[in-house]
Amino acid sequence: MGCATSTNVVVGRKNKKRIIQESVVFVLQFRVPVQSDLQRQLKGVAPKTTIDRLTCLRNQIELVAEDTGGSAISELRTALEEYLSLLTGLIKKSLENDGMEGCVEFKWRTLGDGPRAEICCTNLWMEMLIVIHMMAALALTEANSLMIPKDCYASGSGNGVRVVSTDCRRDAVDLLLKASGYLDFCVREILTQVPPDIKSKLPDDMQESVLQTLAIQALGQGTEIQLGLAVDSQKATLSVKRRIACEQVIYFTQAYHCLSSCEAVSHGCAKKLLRFIYWKFLEAKAAAYYYHGLVTDKGTEPACHVSAVCCFLAAAEILGESKKAGLSFCLAPPVTRAPPMWGVMKHLSQKIPEVAFRKSQTYGYLLEEEEKAMQCLPELPDFQLSLRPDDFELPEMAGCLSRMKSDSFA
Repeated sequence: MGCATSTNVVVGRKNKKRIIQESVVFVLQFRVPVQSDLQRQLKGVAPKTTIDRLTCLRNQIELVAEDTGGSAISELRTALEEYLSLLTGLIKKSLENDGMEGCVEFKWRTLGDGPRAEICCTNLWMEMLIVIHMMAALALTEANSLMIPKDCYASGSGNGVRVVSTDCRRDAVDLLLKASGYLDFCVREILTQVPPDIKSKLPDDMQESVLQTLAIQALGQGTEIQLGLAVDSQKATLSVKRRIACEQVIYFTQAYHCLSSCEAVSHGCAKKLLRFIYWKFLEAKAAAYYYHGLVTDKGTEPACHVSAVCCFLAAAEILGESKKAGLSFCLAPPVTRAPPMWGVMKHLSQKIPEVAFRKSQTYGYLLEEEEKAMQCLPELPDFQLSLRPDDFELPEMAGCLSRMKSDSFA
C-alpha cells in the first residue's frame, strides 16, 4: 500500500534485506488466490469445465503475481477479467439457485514481504469485490510505473532532473480514472449486495469509506498530473492553471473528510492513506494560492496587490508544511520513498518562495497600510470538478450462462 514495484532502495543487514519502494501514486496491496478444492466444493453445482477454468485461472494469478511481484500487469489483468466473467455467471446462477451460495470457500492472501493475512469468503459478491479491487490495484500500479520510467532523468542535464513524457502522464491519468471507476463500482454495486455481517469483517482497504476515499483521491492525482501538463504547455493560461489547482484542492478535501470519519483510520492502509491525502492536499493548496495570487495580482487596485501577496505568503507557508507531511507519509508503515522533487512541485518549490519574497518587498508599503487585510486569507474560487470515474460494467452474463448451460455437470 502506497508503494509499487518500481524504483527501490535496499537497506539493512546482509542477511536481512528490506526494499523501500518509491511512491508517486498511492498503490493498493495485492492479494493472490490461495489454492482451494473447487472441484469438490462445486461438484454438481457448476459445470466441470467452468470449475476447471476457475481453478486454472486462480493458479495462474497466484503464480504470475508471485513470480513477478505483480509487475506482469497485462497478464494478470487478462486472467482477472476472464475470472470475473466466469464469476459473473456463477453469481447469476446463484440468484436462480440459492444452493450455490455458501457452498465454496474462496481464499486469498496478501502478497509481499509483510504479514500474509488471509481472507476466506463463501459469499460470491465478496469474491467479486476482491477481484475488482485487485484490478484497481493493477491500474494504480501501472500508473505509478508510468510516472517513474526507467530512463526518467534528462540526459546531459547534469542536475538529475526527472523527466516524464507527456504520453506517459496522459496514460497515467487514464489509468487513474479507470481505477477510480473500479472502486466506485465496488461501492455502488457490490457492497450493497454483501450482507452486513460479512461487510463488518472486511479488511481495512475494502471498507466502504476507504474505497470511496481511494476513488476520489485517484481523481485528485489525475488532476495533479493534469496541472503538470498545463504548466508545461505554452497554451495554458494562468486562469486554467488556477482552476486545475483549485479542483485538486477540492478532490483531496473531499477524500480527507471521507476517510477521517472511518473507524479503521487509526491503523494500517487507512492511516497511511490519510497521511498521503493530507500531503497531496497541502501541495494542491500551495499551488492553488500561488496561481490565485498571480491572477489577482493582474488587477490595478492596491487591494488586488495586497490580496495577491497574502496568497503568495500563504502558498510559501503551506509549501513548507507539505514537505513535512510528505515525510510523515513516507515514514508511516509500510515505509516508502517519496519521489525526488520534479514536475509541477519542483517548479513551484522554486517559484513560490521567490515570488512571495519579491512581491512582499514590492508592495511592502501597502501591507503596512492594509494590516487588517493581512489577517484574512483570501478564499479560493470554487470550480466545478472536471474528472469523473470511468464507467465500469460487469461482463455480459448471458454469454457466461450460455456456455455454462451447454457444459455437462461434474
